[in-house]
Amino acid sequence: MAISAEISGGAVQLTGNPCRVKVTGGSPPAESYNYKLLLKLENEDGKLTGAPFIDAIAPNNNEANFNVSGYVDQPVKALFQYPPSGVMVNYPTQAFNVQFTPGESYIDSDGILQENWGSTSGIYQFLKGGLNPRQRAIYKANNTNFYEQYLLNGRFLTPRPWGDFIHPTQPVKLWFMVTGNENAVLKVNGKYSDNSEETASHSVALNIDILYEFNCNPVILELVVEKQDGVRMEFFDVWLESGGTAISDSRRFQLDWNYCERPFFLLFANSLGGIDDVYLSGYAVEGIRIDGETVYKPQKENDTVFDPTLVTPNKQGQNVWKINSGYKSTTQAIYLRDLMVARQVWLLYPNLDITSYMVIPVIIENTDVNLVDRKLDLWDITIEMAEAHTSQFTFDNRVF
Repeated sequence: MAISAEISGGAVQLTGNPCRVKVTGGSPPAESYNYKLLLKLENEDGKLTGAPFIDAIAPNNNEANFNVSGYVDQPVKALFQYPPSGVMVNYPTQAFNVQFTPGESYIDSDGILQENWGSTSGIYQFLKGGLNPRQRAIYKANNTNFYEQYLLNGRFLTPRPWGDFIHPTQPVKLWFMVTGNENAVLKVNGKYSDNSEETASHSVALNIDILYEFNCNPVILELVVEKQDGVRMEFFDVWLESGGTAISDSRRFQLDWNYCERPFFLLFANSLGGIDDVYLSGYAVEGIRIDGETVYKPQKENDTVFDPTLVTPNKQGQNVWKINSGYKSTTQAIYLRDLMVARQVWLLYPNLDITSYMVIPVIIENTDVNLVDRKLDLWDITIEMAEAHTSQFTFDNRVF
């Protein structure tokens, strides 16, 4: 029987999910021993450190089951565009391109190691992310997976709730991948306080194997959010269509026109391979965390009052923030779980006049936080974060 591989999970998968490959076929030749089925994992774009990988398992009932997630779940430097410019940015190398080749090995009667290889698979892509065990169990019970639910169903790669509230200047982003090449149109429909509507359309060419970032703030998409007569946009819907038929789900964003003295935004690598943005409208406390060493220096005979006997050979500072989210609906608050466990997070920090923002990589502090208090009806949280740098030097805010 010819050696073959069966890859479960679909053509696009998340690195944090188990990726199972079943190798079948082949049989040990006469007088051979130490027979094993093999699986070779190759990365054509050279981004997977250590590739190619070869794994070997002794067969059970003429088959071997490999879990390759440990090979593909490597660090990925998340990328996004800021400040936003244009409708779409494409990232052809954000996913690992992987091919699988099944094989067999054994030691023949002369004591020589022999290897035979089957046909190499097509390309499978792996996005940095994953689903939790409960979600994977639900998918398994329904005989589905991430690829079917998001790629084949045309869903944007985000768990953010439909109807998410945003600030009018927020860098709203959506991420998307297609299963076939498409000449599509990004549509945005805005609804105003006088019940009028406006729609903008932007032609985009979408190709397989590419991760797409869409800048979805209506101003970027050439819609006016606040008109001269005081009419304001209340919400807007974003979707992709081709030939007049939607190829994506529709995402609604509601504009929060409540006054905010100092808006903050967080962007983070979400669980589905994209980068989400969150509006923080509550209070902010800015501080610094100091870590240093103090050693004793014996006093010398000629020391003066200016000379210490305790000196600091090393001292590091780390900027820290406590920023309140402001009011969030229950769905928005629960969605913040994805932010709290994200390993790549950036704070958009405003200048004094709130005319521009700087990007600061941050780490969400380990904490135990209540997202929703249904007894007190309190639906806001305070997020504690620290800059992902330490330094003995300060930052000169005068030049910003």
